[in-house]
Amino acid sequence: MKKVFTDQNLSLVANAANILEHAGLSSELRNTYAGGASGGLAFNEVWPELWVADSSVAQAEKLLAVLADANGCDWTCPHCSESNGVNFDLCWHCGRSRENSGKKA
Repeated sequence: MKKVFTDQNLSLVANAANILEHAGLSSELRNTYAGGASGGLAFNEVWPELWVADSSVAQAEKLLAVLADANGCDWTCPHCSESNGVNFDLCWHCGRSRENSGKKA
């Protein structure tokens, strides 16, 4: 077994598990309720984790690459040069789409 995804937000990890299940891959959620031990451990050691069988790692990582991109970095709108948080798909200033910055959203 290998860990293929972790995040402090259990909902994101559960969503990743759903993506894998939809693709026919079995996975195992770990640390779902480990947050109570966070006082004695490093904060990221108690984050929920998603694990898959060694034979499924490559396929799982490919499927979850979309989530990694979505959780990536802040972005700058090429139209108005405004800085936007990673959670914005539209520029908060001009309304242009992150993917289609040349078209009006």
